[in-house]
Amino acid sequence: MRIGIFLLAVAAVVVLSPVAEATDHGFIFGTITTKSGDQHTGRIRWDRNEGFWDDLIDATKTDDDRYESQHRHGGRISILGLRINTGDWDSETSSSEMCFGHVKSIEPRSSGRVILRLRNGEKVRFEDSGTDIGSGSRGIEVDTGVEDIVELEWEDIEQIEFKAEPDDYQATHPQTERLYGRVKTEGGDDIVGFIAWDVDEIYSTDILDGEVNDRTRKLEFGAIESITKASHDACVVKRKTGPEFRMTGTNDVDSGNRGVAVTIPGLGRVRVDWDEFESVTFMPIPEGLQRTYDQFDGGKRLTGTVTTSDGKPISGAIAWDNDEKFAWEHINGELNGINYDVELGNIAKIERHSGRAARITLRNGTTLRLRGSNDVDDDNKGIFIETSKDETEEVDWDEFSKVTFE
Repeated sequence: MRIGIFLLAVAAVVVLSPVAEATDHGFIFGTITTKSGDQHTGRIRWDRNEGFWDDLIDATKTDDDRYESQHRHGGRISILGLRINTGDWDSETSSSEMCFGHVKSIEPRSSGRVILRLRNGEKVRFEDSGTDIGSGSRGIEVDTGVEDIVELEWEDIEQIEFKAEPDDYQATHPQTERLYGRVKTEGGDDIVGFIAWDVDEIYSTDILDGEVNDRTRKLEFGAIESITKASHDACVVKRKTGPEFRMTGTNDVDSGNRGVAVTIPGLGRVRVDWDEFESVTFMPIPEGLQRTYDQFDGGKRLTGTVTTSDGKPISGAIAWDNDEKFAWEHINGELNGINYDVELGNIAKIERHSGRAARITLRNGTTLRLRGSNDVDDDNKGIFIETSKDETEEVDWDEFSKVTFE
């Protein structure tokens, strides 16, 4: 059975689940205070491609509270009690992702560092590793309503306070919707979720542009029924009304496309590269599927039971890969040439499948066998379990059998 069938089940489970009452419609919303003292309140589009509470901030996490490994992890070997550095794995930073919905406020501290205050009162330090944070940011837009969209640079920002969208807010383009649909891959996978085309276009009012018969064409995504890759450098675009046409000439529709990111409720984010992409068919969003700010809590500490290969259970607070400690964090891996970022809060169980792969069971019953990342193979830097305030046990990947999260 192909993975796409499982992913369709994910959406179905979420639709049938009770949805908390909320005043917002799933768009990122808040107040940005600039260094000059101005305040702008409204829907926020972050770095062009994040506009919803379950979109991810990608950054580098600063973590100065890692455990000392007793195994060869972090580029160290312990010989007769002498610890020898053999690499740079012990860096106190690591790649990280977090849903915007978990964040209460963001305070830039320098051109590339921020403090995130979470909804549970915790603080997280992030550094730039791409374009979401720091001077490399491609800009932040605030739709203050009444046809007023303010564009800000990272250097302009003093603080950002997030909150649910109030009932009396009126967006500049009130008919704007999130892109949602089914992505098919050349490997036969069928993935359903919220779409970010070219890892950039996320709204129905965003534009797909290219050339048709040597003439420039621009088309709102809301008018498109499907996009099918016709060749390495062309797509067939089918409109909801009117004839379909072959489009070329831009990175929206050729090999310059950076891929299609799909946010799947109950899982996390999947990224399909252009070489793997076959087609996308856009569909209406099922009622209640879009998560609202009220449905995020800042992420709890990971707790559960780790079972070793010899059957020993160890229960307590868990640090996965000597790094991920909270439900908002993600583990990464690959399946059928597709990249997965799976939120730990969505995972019920992780089992060691082999030295190079792990089986992930989500809380809705979906299973994934991931590989290609130190999160899920023998490059894992250790699973640490705090069994009490004064005692921590480490389980190496070779000793690990499974973990069941509470």
